This record gives sequence, structure tokens and C-alpha cells, in this order.
Amino acid sequence: MLPVVMKGGRKLIANAAQTDLVTTDLAVYEACNGLWKLVVLTKSMSSQNAQETISLMNELISKNLIKTINFAMLDLTFSFNLAQTNHITFYDATCITAAQRANSVLVTEDKKLFKIASDYVKTMQFAELEKEFDH
Repeated sequence: MLPVVMKGGRKLIANAAQTDLVTTDLAVYEACNGLWKLVVLTKSMSSQNAQETISLMNELISKNLIKTINFAMLDLTFSFNLAQTNHITFYDATCITAAQRANSVLVTEDKKLFKIASDYVKTMQFAELEKEFDH
């Protein structure tokens, strides 16, 4: 989620209405934790920029432009088996499961996840999503 929001910026608000964006609720926490790491641990981002990104994520979610799927809506056993079979994290497997559940596209910059997920759901990288927004 974080790369999509950071790369898309405020433009994502206008474009998100054109497509069905879905994420797991845990991805929101992970994205905010990633921002915390950038500010506190690596000092590669200002606190103000991180807070602006969090505000943007919050706006996207509150306007239902990015829909969140709660873990209770997922088949966790399927996710676990997917993770085990493909040697990916349970977290990554839940992203695939969420995309299946929502019948939506999985957008990821993670090459391994992209390759494995493409066997289960339609996948694309952010650059491809941007091209779709431009059409």
C-alpha cells in the first residue's frame, strides 16, 4: 500500500474512483509502520511528509476509494496453505486472498509476490496502474 500511495500522491484520490482498490486492514498498519521507520530509524523522510502521507491514506480509506478487507472476511486457512505452498509470508498470502475475495487486481512492487500472485489473481505494478488511470 505504501508505495502506491507515495507514488500516486494526491493524484491518486481522483484516479482511485476509476478503479476498485482494495487492501487488507493490516496493510494500513504496515504502511504507517513503514513511514515510522523512514522517519525514526533511517531518518530518510521528514515527519511532516510522513504525516501528509498518512493523511492521504486516511482520506482514501474514509472516502472508500481504497476499501479495506478485515481478516475476518478472509479464508485464513487458505492463506496459510498458500503461504506454505509458495514459500511466501502469511502476510503476502493474505494480500492474494484479499484480491481473490474482492475479485480485484493485486498491485505490488514486490517481484516475488507479483510472480506468485499472478498464478491466482490479476497482478500489476504501480506503473501499469498509472497507465490505466491515464486512459
